[in-house]
Amino acid sequence: MKLMIFLASLTAVLVSASISLAAEAIKVGGLWDLTGVTADVGKPFAQGVQDAIAYTNSKGGIHGKKIELINVDYAYKIPQANATYKKFVEQDKVIMINGWGTGDTEALKDIVSKDKIPYLSASYSGHLTDPAKTPYNFFVGASYSDQIRGFLQFVKKDFKGKRTPKVAFIYPNHGFGKSPIEAGRQYAKELGIELVHEEVIPASFQDATSNLLNMQKKAPDYAYVQTTVSWCAVLLKDAKKLGIKTKFFLGNYPPVSG
Repeated sequence: MKLMIFLASLTAVLVSASISLAAEAIKVGGLWDLTGVTADVGKPFAQGVQDAIAYTNSKGGIHGKKIELINVDYAYKIPQANATYKKFVEQDKVIMINGWGTGDTEALKDIVSKDKIPYLSASYSGHLTDPAKTPYNFFVGASYSDQIRGFLQFVKKDFKGKRTPKVAFIYPNHGFGKSPIEAGRQYAKELGIELVHEEVIPASFQDATSNLLNMQKKAPDYAYVQTTVSWCAVLLKDAKKLGIKTKFFLGNYPPVSG
């Protein structure tokens, strides 16, 4: 579904921009994480977009013109994303960009608005949803902030105890990890849910035992995990080994990738 929306958006951009039919190709930038800390979900995402574009081209492209996707692996590094964006716009002359991470997408949002380059991000940061501030940033799912609010609404309905339900947030210290946390803090307070612990985990790790033991001291009933599939898998395996009874909920990238 994401890929169909991506292609539909691309078609809309072409029509609104009045692209000349004499153009040899439709140039689109693809900024991927293929080797960085979110490569576990970055690689299949990139492959899906590439496959969708290959399929579209096999059917004649858009308005008879083939899509030329210019792929760059920026390894989840913000300076590399900034340099790649500049190359896409100034040298490659792309008409739109499929971006990736939260930190880099948020860092680019002002220049994206200035350049009026449609930017379809694979980040669902709530900071990108205000059309008055980021009119050229788009994504096709619920924001990370709305996802954590949905989790907290579930906690409110699901918890059957007489006391206040207790929750913990688990996240790495980068743009994607931190994106929904403030919204979660505020909404937990609004709903009367006790946020008893926040555990900041590394961007990549092989063992989460110490992090989980830190969290376990606060005995949360539920925990929300904001990281990608590989690291979630490690964390959940370790939680099972420790016999932790907390109910874990995951953001969108673990189920998308699973």
